[in-house]
Amino acid sequence: MFLWFGLFQLNIRLVQITIGARSVLKENRVWPYVLPFPLEVKKRKLIWAILQSRVGMSILTRMKLDERTFQHDLIVQLPYSNKSIIKYLKQMANAGILEHGVEGFKEKGKTVWMKWYTPSSLGKWFILFLTPPEEIRPELAKRTIEELFRVYSSSIVEVCEKYGLNIDSFQQVFDEHYLRAATAKAEKIKPKVVVYGSAALDIYGNLETLPKAEETVYVEEVGRYAGGMGANVAVALARLGVPVSFVGRIGSDFVGRVLLDGLRKNGVGISNVNVTSQRSLRTLIFRDKKQTRWLFALGSPDHAMSITSPSEIDWKLLDQCKIVYIGEVFTEIAATIASYAKSKDKLVVYRPGVPYMCLGVEKLGDILKHTNMFILNKVGWDVLQNFSKNSVKTPADLIKFGPTEVIVTKGAEGCDVYTKRGHFAMMVPLGLRDKFEVVDPTGAGDSFSAGLIKGLLGGWTLKKAVAFGQVAACITCSRIGASSAFPTLEEVEAVKT
Repeated sequence: MFLWFGLFQLNIRLVQITIGARSVLKENRVWPYVLPFPLEVKKRKLIWAILQSRVGMSILTRMKLDERTFQHDLIVQLPYSNKSIIKYLKQMANAGILEHGVEGFKEKGKTVWMKWYTPSSLGKWFILFLTPPEEIRPELAKRTIEELFRVYSSSIVEVCEKYGLNIDSFQQVFDEHYLRAATAKAEKIKPKVVVYGSAALDIYGNLETLPKAEETVYVEEVGRYAGGMGANVAVALARLGVPVSFVGRIGSDFVGRVLLDGLRKNGVGISNVNVTSQRSLRTLIFRDKKQTRWLFALGSPDHAMSITSPSEIDWKLLDQCKIVYIGEVFTEIAATIASYAKSKDKLVVYRPGVPYMCLGVEKLGDILKHTNMFILNKVGWDVLQNFSKNSVKTPADLIKFGPTEVIVTKGAEGCDVYTKRGHFAMMVPLGLRDKFEVVDPTGAGDSFSAGLIKGLLGGWTLKKAVAFGQVAACITCSRIGASSAFPTLEEVEAVKT
């Protein structure tokens, strides 16, 4: 019932847009865009007469959606005269509500012909509107919904072509309603970890080599996967059995639906995902035969990159969790989140990604002073060191800005861990590297961070938590994609190092 009302609203909006654009719209052209009504005045008057009649309504409520209804059965079932029933059946056929025919049956050696009726698309609309939802079989409802939606879609296409309307606006309305409904109805979980960051669609392509200037090369698209560093960490945590909520922005588009469905499918709390009219982020990941990677983040001011205001922060959510993970979040908002979380004795993990390292340690200072653990990769450290004005010669120097631990990941070489007590290196065990061949390192850092956080929640030592994260990262590297490659808790625990 709600779907029909929603489609009705969508088409009403379509008419409003058309009229608002001051198009030359004759009255008899309105109905097909609101409901699949016929244009002819005579047919429309027939429909109104049928809907105002007890006989007509009784016939509609007894019509079968997915098979033929025989005239003889209606005459037997309904408390009206044969003449009245037949009259209204004919009127319904003339109005385009019903379609009809005859079918022959063998009876005592003779063929008996019986008249049957089935509902048209418009007839199905009326029947579903009049039928309690619990009386409609799910598979029948699905099939009928798809059929009716095609009718509505053709009307939308027609009016857009006729009056020069932008069909993308209707697609966005549909996506926005879907996404907002999904987040509003999502189960509110009590998270142990709240992840702030970005969500993006990763588009994978294989090529021979990067093009030279003015040169065109062929790129073979090999897959599309839900990604984004923040969303990846949230999914990786959920796969490890950690109750987690993701807070970020997605656009009202097809990509947004893919991203939200990916989070929801993996059990991530999405009730605090902000749906905007912006476009969702996309990342291009190109690889050659040597498995060299090139990553291109497609962005513009119109992209849903990160939450932008303290009003988008659910402070109660922060109160509930134990660990706050901050990824690619604008620095002012990240500092606000970190400050509040630290004041509530939450463990704050900050891992913003390489582009933020270009700001230098000074501009990240307001975040770092409220950070417990700062995670960055080797490339990120080189960039941060290069763009920092103060004397930051080694990662250990970052400790004075606030973090109690700084972890620099180095891919297959493991990681370096710096604390107030000193430094230690954690190599990836050779047996682990041999066991899992690197197929795609995308998401390895996200998986490592999730594994590390899982260990911290368990009260493990830092070394044990790092080792657990390295196992999760190695498993991830052995599979293509990011979120689709993250291991489950059972898979990580099954690995002997």
